Amino acid sequence: MRILIGALAVATLAGCSLPASLVPGEPNVSEISAKVPKDYALCVLPAWQREIPKTTQAAIANGYRITAPSIITADETLDIVKYKNGSRISLYQGPPWAKSGALMKSVHDCL
Repeated sequence: MRILIGALAVATLAGCSLPASLVPGEPNVSEISAKVPKDYALCVLPAWQREIPKTTQAAIANGYRITAPSIITADETLDIVKYKNGSRISLYQGPPWAKSGALMKSVHDCL
């Protein structure tokens, strides 16, 4: 019985730490940039890393995903994909009390 309760607790906590982009739903911010994905990512990544040093970047289909890990809630995730001559930017954040204003600001500043 203890093993079952422990497994249930681990599964519940694992669900809370999934990147928001893996959870169905709309992004918190959706923008279009004239910059190609590589140039936009080069602008945003250093700003995110200043705020959250363990921020990472990974290549995804047609662009990049930047992820700022969170200990408490879902990670903040930015998808940057090729769109026409620029990029489509999609920012996924956790609950309102856990969102980083600094990360959102850098998303807008780099447009």
